Amino acid sequence: MKNVKIKQYRDHRGLSQEQLGIRVGVTRQTIASWENGDTMPDLSQLLNVAVSLQVPVSVLLGEDQYDQAPAGLLFRADDPTTLTSAVRALLSQKAADYSSLEHLLGEAPGLPESRPLDAYDDYTVYDTAVTVRDWLGMGNASPLRDLFTLLENRGLKIILHELPTELSGFSGYTEESGGIIVINATHPTERQYLTAVHELGHLIFHRREYANAQAVKAKRGDPREMAANRLAGAVMLPDAVVRAELHPYKDRWIPEPLLLDIKQRYWVSMQMILLRAGQAGILTEKQAGIQFGALKKKYPTEEPGKLPPAPKRLGRLERLTYRALIDEEITTSRAAEILGIPLAEVRDELRNWMDRESPQNDLAV
Repeated sequence: MKNVKIKQYRDHRGLSQEQLGIRVGVTRQTIASWENGDTMPDLSQLLNVAVSLQVPVSVLLGEDQYDQAPAGLLFRADDPTTLTSAVRALLSQKAADYSSLEHLLGEAPGLPESRPLDAYDDYTVYDTAVTVRDWLGMGNASPLRDLFTLLENRGLKIILHELPTELSGFSGYTEESGGIIVINATHPTERQYLTAVHELGHLIFHRREYANAQAVKAKRGDPREMAANRLAGAVMLPDAVVRAELHPYKDRWIPEPLLLDIKQRYWVSMQMILLRAGQAGILTEKQAGIQFGALKKKYPTEEPGKLPPAPKRLGRLERLTYRALIDEEITTSRAAEILGIPLAEVRDELRNWMDRESPQNDLAV
């Protein structure tokens, strides 16, 4: 009898057998029997387990092959070993599902032009930041409050997933599948946004490295990390914004209320504002470092002015999934698996989509 891979994903979610049983509608003993391989869940039960654990059925059945995933995943973490093989397999399957929908519906993935950068170069980084904002259609000053939607509308695959605390996120790329960015769903919003643009930087500057995807341990002073960090800061808070907002405080201590106000308008951390002040010449690097250190000492765990979650939106994956359902390219059970929601919820939402597509709702000409 085939052993369903429930335990490792249950452990990843921090659920006991009893808690998972309640979610699925079975006893703790039944969960134990499935995990031991003594019995197998039926299709309905398997779908409920997959939704409860937010894991595709194919991953639970062991049909995934991480090494054959469509996106070569390049991990950027202080300690890449914190990303378990189970989570790698799960996220690789999510990338595969996303890519298969794009292929099925003839949707081309998108990325800015590659600009290979082996060593840090100030001009290239800041010129690329301008290009990225133009690519997003945001000019040189607009806040990027709905960053994930902006990136997805340009053909990037954005996946928020619970990761180990020390891991902000990672990215992957193949020519056929385009780029994918996985972001730690437990991190504060400003850090999630910074991670998204940081990983976009790797996809622009270091794209050729993805051909031989390995777990890459970030090293202090690594020029690749410096390039991605500087790009992220310059995209989120352009030089023109920094100078316009902070020029009255050139070479002076920047008041905390002003830092907080800019944070909430531009969705960046107060620490990032100070770093950008130093990079844009408002403060010397030494002045920025002193105030940065004082801020970190005052707020060692969490800054004030917590930002709300990223604006709730109909994500590109959801749009593609329901379009495929309407076109009868996939089944409702497959849609539930891709989206990680109950089958009944998919059916209810599909009715909403079909209502929108109904001819009687068309405007008379």
